[in-house]
Amino acid sequence: MFSTIVLPPDLVADDVIGLRDQMSARIAAVLRPKGGKRKEGDAPLPKGVDPVAALPPHIDRPWKRFDAAATELQGFRGLRASAQADQRHAAPSEGERSAANTDSDDRWRAFEQWNAGAAGLSDDGETPSPAEARWLYAQLFPAPEGLRFITRRPRIQWAAMVQRMKTLEEERAQAVIEGFGGTRHYQQLVAAHARFGEAYGFTNVVLAKEGAPTDGRPQWSAARDALRSLIQKIESHADPDIPGSEALAAFLLAPYVEMVDDLGRARRKAPAKKPEGVSVPLPDAGGMP
Repeated sequence: MFSTIVLPPDLVADDVIGLRDQMSARIAAVLRPKGGKRKEGDAPLPKGVDPVAALPPHIDRPWKRFDAAATELQGFRGLRASAQADQRHAAPSEGERSAANTDSDDRWRAFEQWNAGAAGLSDDGETPSPAEARWLYAQLFPAPEGLRFITRRPRIQWAAMVQRMKTLEEERAQAVIEGFGGTRHYQQLVAAHARFGEAYGFTNVVLAKEGAPTDGRPQWSAARDALRSLIQKIESHADPDIPGSEALAAFLLAPYVEMVDDLGRARRKAPAKKPEGVSVPLPDAGGMP
Protein backbone atom coordinates (compact mmCIF):
# COMPACT_ATOMS: atom_id res chain seq x y z
CA MET A 1 0.00 0.00 0.00
CA PHE A 2 1.40 3.38 -1.00
CA SER A 3 -1.27 5.70 0.43
CA THR A 4 1.34 7.45 2.56
CA ILE A 5 4.11 7.01 0.04
CA VAL A 6 7.62 8.18 0.88
CA LEU A 7 9.97 7.97 -2.08
CA PRO A 8 13.30 6.21 -1.46
CA PRO A 9 15.86 8.69 -0.08
CA ASP A 10 18.54 7.48 -2.51
CA LEU A 11 16.35 7.94 -5.57
CA VAL A 12 18.25 9.65 -8.42
CA ALA A 13 17.27 11.14 -11.76
CA ASP A 14 18.28 8.01 -13.70
CA ASP A 15 15.87 5.96 -11.58
CA VAL A 16 13.00 8.34 -12.33
CA ILE A 17 13.71 8.47 -16.06
CA GLY A 18 14.10 4.69 -16.28
CA LEU A 19 10.86 4.21 -14.35
CA ARG A 20 9.07 6.56 -16.75
CA ASP A 21 10.23 4.42 -19.68
CA GLN A 22 9.13 1.17 -18.01
CA MET A 23 5.71 2.52 -17.12
CA SER A 24 5.30 4.03 -20.57
CA ALA A 25 5.89 0.59 -22.14
CA ARG A 26 3.29 -1.00 -19.85
CA ILE A 27 0.71 1.70 -20.53
CA ALA A 28 1.28 1.31 -24.26
CA ALA A 29 0.78 -2.45 -23.88
CA VAL A 30 -2.50 -2.10 -22.06
CA LEU A 31 -4.01 0.56 -24.33
CA ARG A 32 -5.90 -0.58 -27.40
CA PRO A 33 -8.41 1.44 -29.41
CA LYS A 34 -11.97 0.15 -29.41
CA GLY A 35 -12.33 -2.58 -31.95
CA GLY A 36 -8.59 -2.98 -32.30
CA LYS A 37 -7.34 -6.55 -32.46
CA ARG A 38 -4.27 -7.87 -30.75
CA LYS A 39 -1.23 -8.05 -33.03
CA GLU A 40 1.49 -10.67 -32.99
CA GLY A 41 4.14 -8.19 -31.83
CA ASP A 42 2.06 -6.70 -29.01
CA ALA A 43 3.56 -6.88 -25.52
CA PRO A 44 2.12 -9.71 -23.41
CA LEU A 45 -0.31 -8.89 -20.63
CA PRO A 46 -0.51 -10.89 -17.39
CA LYS A 47 -3.58 -12.86 -16.45
CA GLY A 48 -6.39 -10.62 -15.25
CA VAL A 49 -5.22 -7.52 -17.16
CA ASP A 50 -7.40 -6.71 -20.12
CA PRO A 51 -6.70 -4.06 -22.75
CA VAL A 52 -8.51 -0.77 -22.30
CA ALA A 53 -9.33 1.98 -24.75
CA ALA A 54 -8.03 4.63 -22.32
CA LEU A 55 -6.63 4.85 -18.86
CA PRO A 56 -9.03 5.87 -16.11
CA PRO A 57 -8.98 9.69 -15.92
CA HIS A 58 -7.68 9.71 -12.34
CA ILE A 59 -4.64 7.72 -13.56
CA ASP A 60 -4.28 9.28 -17.00
CA ARG A 61 -3.93 12.86 -15.72
CA PRO A 62 -1.14 12.18 -13.16
CA TRP A 63 0.58 9.88 -15.66
CA LYS A 64 0.73 12.66 -18.23
CA ARG A 65 2.07 15.08 -15.59
CA PHE A 66 4.73 12.59 -14.55
CA ASP A 67 5.64 11.80 -18.16
CA ALA A 68 6.03 15.52 -18.93
CA ALA A 69 8.04 16.19 -15.75
CA ALA A 70 10.37 13.24 -16.35
CA THR A 71 10.83 14.28 -19.97
CA GLU A 72 11.72 17.82 -18.90
CA LEU A 73 14.17 16.45 -16.33
CA GLN A 74 15.76 14.26 -19.00
CA GLY A 75 16.00 17.21 -21.38
CA PHE A 76 17.64 19.36 -18.72
CA ARG A 77 20.22 16.70 -17.97
CA GLY A 78 20.96 16.32 -21.67
CA LEU A 79 21.45 20.06 -22.16
CA ARG A 80 23.65 20.30 -19.09
CA ALA A 81 25.78 17.34 -20.15
CA SER A 82 26.17 18.82 -23.63
CA ALA A 83 27.18 22.22 -22.24
CA GLN A 84 29.69 20.63 -19.87
CA ALA A 85 31.15 18.56 -22.71
CA ASP A 86 31.49 21.69 -24.84
CA GLN A 87 33.29 23.47 -22.03
CA ARG A 88 35.65 20.54 -21.49
CA HIS A 89 36.34 20.35 -25.21
CA ALA A 90 37.00 24.08 -25.54
CA ALA A 91 38.97 24.53 -22.34
CA PRO A 92 42.70 23.74 -22.49
CA SER A 93 43.68 20.63 -20.57
CA GLU A 94 46.05 20.73 -17.65
CA GLY A 95 48.49 18.75 -19.76
CA GLU A 96 48.47 21.42 -22.47
CA ARG A 97 48.94 24.16 -19.88
CA SER A 98 51.93 22.36 -18.42
CA ALA A 99 53.42 21.77 -21.89
CA ALA A 100 52.85 25.40 -22.91
CA ASN A 101 54.49 26.63 -19.72
CA THR A 102 57.51 24.37 -20.22
CA ASP A 103 57.83 25.43 -23.86
CA SER A 104 57.69 29.11 -22.93
CA ASP A 105 60.28 28.71 -20.16
CA ASP A 106 62.66 26.83 -22.47
CA ARG A 107 62.35 29.43 -25.21
CA TRP A 108 63.08 32.27 -22.78
CA ARG A 109 66.13 30.42 -21.46
CA ALA A 110 67.40 29.89 -25.00
CA PHE A 111 66.78 33.53 -25.88
CA GLU A 112 68.57 34.70 -22.73
CA GLN A 113 71.60 32.57 -23.59
CA TRP A 114 71.68 33.93 -27.16
CA ASN A 115 71.31 37.53 -25.94
CA ALA A 116 74.03 37.02 -23.31
CA GLY A 117 76.36 35.64 -25.97
CA ALA A 118 75.82 38.64 -28.24
CA ALA A 119 76.24 41.05 -25.33
CA GLY A 120 79.56 39.41 -24.41
CA LEU A 121 81.19 40.13 -27.76
CA SER A 122 83.88 42.82 -28.05
CA ASP A 123 83.27 45.91 -30.13
CA ASP A 124 84.60 45.28 -33.65
CA GLY A 125 83.07 48.25 -35.42
CA GLU A 126 80.24 46.21 -36.93
CA THR A 127 76.61 47.19 -36.54
CA PRO A 128 74.72 46.61 -34.48
CA SER A 129 77.34 46.88 -31.79
CA PRO A 130 77.57 44.55 -28.78
CA ALA A 131 76.55 47.59 -26.73
CA GLU A 132 73.13 47.36 -28.38
CA ALA A 133 72.93 43.70 -27.40
CA ARG A 134 73.80 44.69 -23.83
CA TRP A 135 71.02 47.29 -23.95
CA LEU A 136 68.52 44.62 -25.04
CA TYR A 137 69.71 42.25 -22.33
CA ALA A 138 69.23 44.95 -19.70
CA GLN A 139 65.67 45.53 -20.95
CA LEU A 140 64.72 41.87 -20.86
CA PHE A 141 66.71 40.43 -17.97
CA PRO A 142 67.58 43.26 -15.57
CA ALA A 143 69.32 42.39 -12.32
CA PRO A 144 68.36 41.09 -9.86
CA GLU A 145 65.23 39.70 -11.58
CA GLY A 146 66.99 38.10 -14.53
CA LEU A 147 64.97 35.06 -15.62
CA ARG A 148 63.02 34.70 -12.40
CA PHE A 149 59.84 35.96 -14.05
CA ILE A 150 59.36 32.56 -15.72
CA THR A 151 58.99 30.96 -12.27
CA ARG A 152 56.13 33.20 -11.14
CA ARG A 153 52.44 32.40 -11.09
CA PRO A 154 50.87 32.34 -14.59
CA ARG A 155 49.25 35.79 -14.35
CA ILE A 156 52.40 37.45 -13.07
CA GLN A 157 54.54 35.59 -15.59
CA TRP A 158 52.20 36.57 -18.41
CA ALA A 159 52.32 40.27 -17.53
CA ALA A 160 56.14 40.16 -17.37
CA MET A 161 56.36 38.35 -20.70
CA VAL A 162 53.95 40.75 -22.44
CA GLN A 163 56.10 43.69 -21.37
CA ARG A 164 59.22 42.02 -22.75
CA MET A 165 57.55 40.95 -26.00
CA LYS A 166 56.58 44.58 -26.64
CA THR A 167 60.23 45.56 -26.21
CA LEU A 168 61.25 42.89 -28.71
CA GLU A 169 58.80 44.28 -31.28
CA GLU A 170 60.55 47.68 -31.28
CA GLU A 171 62.77 48.60 -34.20
CA ARG A 172 65.86 48.89 -32.01
CA ALA A 173 65.40 45.38 -30.62
CA GLN A 174 64.65 43.94 -34.05
CA ALA A 175 67.93 45.37 -35.35
CA VAL A 176 69.83 43.52 -32.61
CA ILE A 177 67.96 40.27 -33.29
CA GLU A 178 68.64 40.40 -37.03
CA GLY A 179 72.20 41.66 -36.68
CA PHE A 180 73.31 38.93 -34.28
CA GLY A 181 71.41 36.05 -35.92
CA GLY A 182 68.68 35.70 -33.34
CA THR A 183 65.74 35.51 -35.74
CA ARG A 184 65.06 31.81 -35.14
CA HIS A 185 65.27 32.33 -31.38
CA TYR A 186 62.80 35.18 -31.64
CA GLN A 187 60.34 33.32 -33.89
CA GLN A 188 60.24 30.34 -31.55
CA LEU A 189 59.78 32.68 -28.59
CA VAL A 190 56.81 34.35 -30.32
CA ALA A 191 55.18 30.96 -30.99
CA ALA A 192 55.72 29.79 -27.40
CA HIS A 193 54.32 33.08 -26.08
CA ALA A 194 51.15 32.68 -28.16
CA ARG A 195 50.74 29.09 -26.99
CA PHE A 196 51.10 30.13 -23.34
CA GLY A 197 48.52 32.89 -23.75
CA GLU A 198 45.98 30.56 -25.35
CA ALA A 199 46.52 27.70 -22.90
CA TYR A 200 45.99 29.91 -19.86
CA GLY A 201 43.13 31.91 -21.34
CA PHE A 202 44.95 35.24 -21.68
CA THR A 203 44.37 35.59 -25.41
CA ASN A 204 41.11 33.70 -25.93
CA VAL A 205 37.73 33.56 -24.25
CA VAL A 206 35.81 30.32 -23.64
CA LEU A 207 32.12 30.84 -22.97
CA ALA A 208 29.45 28.32 -22.14
CA LYS A 209 26.51 28.26 -24.50
CA GLU A 210 24.10 31.05 -23.77
CA GLY A 211 21.24 29.79 -21.67
CA ALA A 212 23.06 26.61 -20.68
CA PRO A 213 21.19 25.09 -17.71
CA THR A 214 22.90 25.12 -14.36
CA ASP A 215 20.29 24.34 -11.71
CA GLY A 216 18.10 21.27 -12.13
CA ARG A 217 16.43 21.39 -8.74
CA PRO A 218 13.08 22.65 -10.10
CA GLN A 219 12.90 19.83 -12.67
CA TRP A 220 13.96 17.25 -10.09
CA SER A 221 11.37 18.45 -7.55
CA ALA A 222 8.60 18.47 -10.17
CA ALA A 223 9.45 14.94 -11.32
CA ARG A 224 9.48 13.58 -7.76
CA ASP A 225 6.16 15.23 -6.89
CA ALA A 226 4.55 13.96 -10.08
CA LEU A 227 5.84 10.45 -9.40
CA ARG A 228 4.51 10.47 -5.86
CA SER A 229 1.09 11.60 -7.06
CA LEU A 230 0.99 9.01 -9.83
CA ILE A 231 1.86 6.11 -7.52
CA GLN A 232 -0.83 7.20 -5.07
CA LYS A 233 -3.46 7.42 -7.81
CA ILE A 234 -2.60 4.01 -9.27
CA GLU A 235 -2.65 2.44 -5.82
CA SER A 236 -6.02 3.97 -5.01
CA HIS A 237 -7.42 2.54 -8.25
CA ALA A 238 -7.19 -1.00 -6.89
CA ASP A 239 -10.66 -1.92 -5.62
CA PRO A 240 -11.77 -5.50 -4.93
CA ASP A 241 -15.29 -4.55 -6.02
CA ILE A 242 -14.12 -3.45 -9.49
CA PRO A 243 -13.07 -6.42 -11.63
CA GLY A 244 -9.60 -6.07 -13.11
CA SER A 245 -8.71 -2.93 -11.17
CA GLU A 246 -6.33 -4.68 -8.80
CA ALA A 247 -4.57 -6.52 -11.63
CA LEU A 248 -4.18 -3.30 -13.62
CA ALA A 249 -2.80 -1.43 -10.61
CA ALA A 250 -0.32 -4.22 -9.87
CA PHE A 251 0.74 -4.33 -13.53
CA LEU A 252 1.40 -0.59 -13.67
CA LEU A 253 3.08 -0.45 -10.25
CA ALA A 254 5.42 -3.38 -10.88
CA PRO A 255 8.30 -1.22 -12.20
CA TYR A 256 8.11 1.02 -9.13
CA VAL A 257 8.11 -1.96 -6.77
CA GLU A 258 11.09 -3.41 -8.64
CA MET A 259 12.96 -0.10 -8.40
CA VAL A 260 12.34 0.17 -4.65
CA ASP A 261 13.60 -3.39 -4.18
CA ASP A 262 16.73 -2.64 -6.25
CA LEU A 263 17.52 0.41 -4.15
CA GLY A 264 16.96 -1.57 -0.98
CA ARG A 265 19.36 -4.30 -2.09
CA ALA A 266 21.97 -1.68 -2.97
CA ARG A 267 21.67 -0.18 0.49
CA ARG A 268 22.04 -3.58 2.14
CA LYS A 269 25.14 -4.35 0.08
CA ALA A 270 26.79 -1.02 0.90
CA PRO A 271 29.58 -1.43 3.45
CA ALA A 272 28.47 -0.42 6.91
CA LYS A 273 30.14 2.64 8.35
CA LYS A 274 32.61 1.86 11.06
CA PRO A 275 31.45 3.10 14.45
CA GLU A 276 33.36 6.05 15.72
CA GLY A 277 35.95 5.11 18.29
CA VAL A 278 35.09 5.83 21.91
CA SER A 279 37.91 7.43 23.81
CA VAL A 280 38.69 5.74 27.10
CA PRO A 281 40.15 8.04 29.75
CA LEU A 282 43.52 6.93 31.01
CA PRO A 283 43.82 6.27 34.75
CA ASP A 284 45.24 9.07 36.77
CA ALA A 285 48.99 8.74 37.13
CA GLY A 286 48.72 8.99 40.85
CA GLY A 287 46.43 5.95 41.09
CA MET A 288 48.63 3.57 39.10
CA PRO A 289 50.43 0.86 41.12
